[in-house]
Amino acid sequence: MKLILGLDAGTSSTKLMAMTEDGKRFITPMRMGPMSSHKSFCAALSRFAADNAMTEEDFAWIAATGGRATHVGEEILGVPVRRMNEIEAMAAGALRFSQQKKGVVVNMGTGTTLVYAEEGKQPEHIFGSAVGGGTLLGLGSRLAGTSNYTELLFLAGKGDRRRADLSIADMDFADVESLDERLTLSNFGKLRPEDNVEDKDAAAALVNLILEVVGTEAMLACRAKNCDTAIVVGTLADLPGSDAVFALFEQLCGVKFVKAGMPSFVTAAGALLRAMEQE
Repeated sequence: MKLILGLDAGTSSTKLMAMTEDGKRFITPMRMGPMSSHKSFCAALSRFAADNAMTEEDFAWIAATGGRATHVGEEILGVPVRRMNEIEAMAAGALRFSQQKKGVVVNMGTGTTLVYAEEGKQPEHIFGSAVGGGTLLGLGSRLAGTSNYTELLFLAGKGDRRRADLSIADMDFADVESLDERLTLSNFGKLRPEDNVEDKDAAAALVNLILEVVGTEAMLACRAKNCDTAIVVGTLADLPGSDAVFALFEQLCGVKFVKAGMPSFVTAAGALLRAMEQE
């Protein structure tokens, strides 16, 4: 039995996932850097095939989606390409890998995309945000001295964001007892020269800022769609501290945050699922 390949050509990375033609089995996925030429996509397919002891002849066709999918062409190493709508792919993959019937899909990538998905209905793009992985790398270079994703997460894991953020716990005004002391009053409110904030603490605060912004967006989108479930997907879904931040949103706002399985590859898998539906 031949395979079909899902390819999510994103702005910051390229994700590949294969599935048997009967849709019953997924093959170990692979993530690579961003690509912007047909030649680079050919190299990606060759590497994916080699790593799984296959050749390009094992693939029946490719379902391609993502912002850079226009560079893929009509075929890759002779394997025909079908272009799939990214919003539809994202929604299909999120529902499948979260085992939910409906929810607001929160795709944490270079930026953040929010989509309402429900089984049997056309997905709806609610809105997008410019806060995401690009923010992490860009501000990370200024605030923590590195734009390397792995280094930033390592620093954030060692840091204490409370050394950079101003929180309710820092306040002594009369109404403080009615507010959860874990709440941030001002992101980077302590980032002043005299506070001597270390790079690791700035990195932790930056990760927290992104998570809080995304959590707020998810909560507002859920309220707009009268929905109580946010399905978190994308490369940044596993940021350190995400479980704690989203748990606080659940407690305070009543929105359930569900992290999809293999969150980085949800859109690639969704492209496969949507293509199978059209067979």
